[in-house]
Amino acid sequence: MPDPATPRILVVDDEEAILYVFERYLSIAGYRVVIAGSGADAVRAGEAGPFDLLITDFRMPGMNGVEVIHALRRLQPALPALVISANPIEAGTMPEGVHFLSKPVSMADLLELVSSLIAHPRID
Repeated sequence: MPDPATPRILVVDDEEAILYVFERYLSIAGYRVVIAGSGADAVRAGEAGPFDLLITDFRMPGMNGVEVIHALRRLQPALPALVISANPIEAGTMPEGVHFLSKPVSMADLLELVSSLIAHPRID
């Protein structure tokens, strides 16, 4: 049984390969990871319980990453979030307290930012 003190991360992306890679790296780094292939799946996961961090793609069918953040923050207002996108111009301005990384993502950079966001979850 996983340690309940281990941070839970929700990863949302419509590409299975991305979900697989992120889930593997974050799990190996010691996090409990839940994956969702759509915004609707992410909202259902959020309704099932809180997360310590949300990592989401920006461009997805149905709901984009910013819409996912807003939906999950209605359930958990202080949820730290990270958007990852291949097109920062399309993603535009992020909601308050949301961090952004461009694809392709260095796993070392991702893990460093994840650790920082979980240790210091600020949504100013």
